[in-house]
Amino acid sequence: MENNQSTLVKEYSSLIDKLPGVIKSSIILSDDVITEIHVLSDTSRSPKQIARDIQSAILVQFGTAIDHKLISIAQIPSESSTKIRDRLVFEEISISKNKNRSTASVTLCDGESTFSGEASALNDSMEVNKMVCQATLNAVSNFIEPVMMLSPIDVKIFDLTGEKAIAVCIAVKIQDSVERFLGSSFVGDDSGSAVVKATLDALNRKISNT
Repeated sequence: MENNQSTLVKEYSSLIDKLPGVIKSSIILSDDVITEIHVLSDTSRSPKQIARDIQSAILVQFGTAIDHKLISIAQIPSESSTKIRDRLVFEEISISKNKNRSTASVTLCDGESTFSGEASALNDSMEVNKMVCQATLNAVSNFIEPVMMLSPIDVKIFDLTGEKAIAVCIAVKIQDSVERFLGSSFVGDDSGSAVVKATLDALNRKISNT
């Protein structure tokens, strides 16, 4: 049994150690069942992303579903980590609708990795815009999580120099402090994309200073 467990530990660790951002892993088994996964990683990827990669890799390779609560990740700067995670840019948006509700999916990119978020709302024009803002914030949370808590306060469309523009107000909570940030963008041909850009306009400077 001991030899079998030792072999399993090596196989699991060998797989996890190959994942992006992982420096070293340690696995604890009980009766051939994983009870703890401890990972040391660099800061090139968020702990949430690394944990999801571990779950997916083990499921595909060994057919074993792992609860994320079993995964513990410690991060340290690495000399091999050259990525500067300071800004997010808009990558893609998709909006689907049924009779009563809409769902938005927003994808952002920091230059190397992508971060996605989703949100749903009633089929009302202002609710849909706020939904897109929330989906964007959910994507941002996958980038900075768990440093900040983000919440949309308001989304407004207004006229500016004869063109439609959109403004968003975002609440950012860090520990016990709450700040509000304002961002804007011209609407152009796509109000959904404009909401995403306005949301990032409000947050990117805060993200890069966190």
